[in-house]
Amino acid sequence: MSGDARAWTIELPLPKVQGSNSRSHWVVRSRTAKSDRYVAFGIAGGRVSRKPLSDAHVLIDWHCPTKRLIDCDNALSRCKSYLDGLTDAGWWEDDRAIRKVTIAVHPATDRARGLVRITAMSQGDPPL
Repeated sequence: MSGDARAWTIELPLPKVQGSNSRSHWVVRSRTAKSDRYVAFGIAGGRVSRKPLSDAHVLIDWHCPTKRLIDCDNALSRCKSYLDGLTDAGWWEDDRAIRKVTIAVHPATDRARGLVRITAMSQGDPPL
């Protein structure tokens, strides 16, 4: 995790939870989502001691493991557990503080493969 008090960035592995179109049993999906939530919380360093963001703008860069792209809406639904984990870590007080989400899906490259980069900033800040 890096950044100052106005913009925070974290890199996470691709979430294990499947998208909303998955046909897995709800118990399996629930356990996987909880695991992803704990991953985001742990990598974010646990509960942060700085002031939570309000009116947050979240940028999600999804780097696919292959050159094959996935749908943006499926990528966003798979990142919900990560956003919940960042809420637990104190990035914002509640999910309702997220006012805008921008997601970009990228094919795999040598520099970025199979990861999710989440950047959160106050909405008044210019995009990175």
